[in-house]
Amino acid sequence: MQGSNKWVVACLVTAGMFVAFLDTTIVDITLPKMMSTLEADMYDAQWIIIAYFMGAAVAMTLVGWIAESLGHRDTYLAGLLLFVAMSATCGAASSLEAMLLSRFLQGVGEGLLIPVGWLLLSDSFPPQERGLAMGIYGLGAAFAPAIGPSMGGLITEHLSWRWIFYVNVPIGLLDAILVIWLLQNTRRSPRVPLDGIGVLMLSVALSSLVIFVSKGQEKGWLQSDFILLMVMVFAVSFSGFLLWEILSPGPLIPRAVFLNKEVPLALVALGLNSMVAYGVYLLLPVYLQRLKGYTTLDSGLIMLPGSVASALATLLGGAMADRFRPKIVAMAFLLGGAWATWAFRMGYFDPRSAIVWDNLVWGFAISGAFAPLSYLVFASLREDEFSHGSMIINVTRLVAGSIGTAVSTNLLTARQNAFYDAIASRMDWGSRAGGEFLASLGSWLGGMERGAWFDPDTTHMGLETAKRLIQAVAGGEAFMATYRHLALLMLLAAGAVILAKNLKAQGRGPAH
Repeated sequence: MQGSNKWVVACLVTAGMFVAFLDTTIVDITLPKMMSTLEADMYDAQWIIIAYFMGAAVAMTLVGWIAESLGHRDTYLAGLLLFVAMSATCGAASSLEAMLLSRFLQGVGEGLLIPVGWLLLSDSFPPQERGLAMGIYGLGAAFAPAIGPSMGGLITEHLSWRWIFYVNVPIGLLDAILVIWLLQNTRRSPRVPLDGIGVLMLSVALSSLVIFVSKGQEKGWLQSDFILLMVMVFAVSFSGFLLWEILSPGPLIPRAVFLNKEVPLALVALGLNSMVAYGVYLLLPVYLQRLKGYTTLDSGLIMLPGSVASALATLLGGAMADRFRPKIVAMAFLLGGAWATWAFRMGYFDPRSAIVWDNLVWGFAISGAFAPLSYLVFASLREDEFSHGSMIINVTRLVAGSIGTAVSTNLLTARQNAFYDAIASRMDWGSRAGGEFLASLGSWLGGMERGAWFDPDTTHMGLETAKRLIQAVAGGEAFMATYRHLALLMLLAAGAVILAKNLKAQGRGPAH
């Protein structure tokens, strides 16, 4: 499929991957409305996001074998059609249970089509343009999640939250028809037996990992028997998976994939980058709507410039990886992302313009690292190992994304309580400063005279208003503190890349 058809392949694959990646974050901004309809609290609503990640991660353990058994195009098509069908059932869900089942199966559809999307692009683009192909691939991986909140806000404001799922149906069906009509079905390596034991153990390990990280804060971590059980299940299943992969004659992931140190180092950096990205994708809409009081549509519009910057940075990062050493390109974007995350202004009194500009800089930096980090993985693999490379990249992204979502939620909750206690403990209502604060509140509440504060109702209203203001200020500080924790993860990602070789493309074949 190389040659003149490569841009046709790019358009078709990007369309399918776009709607799939979009659903990783388009739900974030509509969660408050979905929570009321489905009668769910914040911890229950997390599962709407995490169930999707779990389904995709489990499906991706099988995708390498399925892709070489059915062929690249047919595997992509199967994932796309499943994704479209489950989008319709998500939109029609009337209970939390129905939504979670549909989201899990929708994630299974993504788990099939997303890794194979890279294989279709790799089949059509020549080796010397692999960085550009990764940039196009990254349009879905980085731009779609970034623009998800903006689209979610627009759709929810004018229609309802159910249409964030229904909109996938016509786009997905049209893409499926064109894929059948225009693309050939290809394979890169001969069929091999399925490592069923490896698939089972890895699926159990990934599922238990996501569950205990997501529910740990709610249930008190190891003080909960349920969380302790999940930790034990993960430890046993993952240890068993590693042992099986070492001893098995036909492992799920060829052992040669991990012999080159660039692969695990790049995966660590990709995982940390994904934790930060998905954590921010969750936190920013919550900050804009619940703390600042913006509508769903306004929140989406505030985030839109950052989404556009993400798209440009993704393509730029891929093009730069073709021309310069990907390690240097990745380092530049990761360090820029660490600075942008740390410096993000999210105080209660920070203006709207500050959020727009900070999100624009952050979106550019966080998305530009994707293509060069992926390049470091694929440049260390043979072409017949690309299906495994695509699988482990996307499993890393999804598992890290679900962990980042859970960690960010837990950090925010803990920091908000700590900041509120710290601020409230320093408020002395009998002091001169406290009296001036109450007097200013009285003026703000209706120009009441000093004597009005002796009225119990007025005093109660003033104190309640003060309490809400302190909660708002503490909330802004908690958001910024959480972002600074995430910034440290970006620095760790940069540290992992420092240890990698300074690979550079050398034309056809693997680049060393």
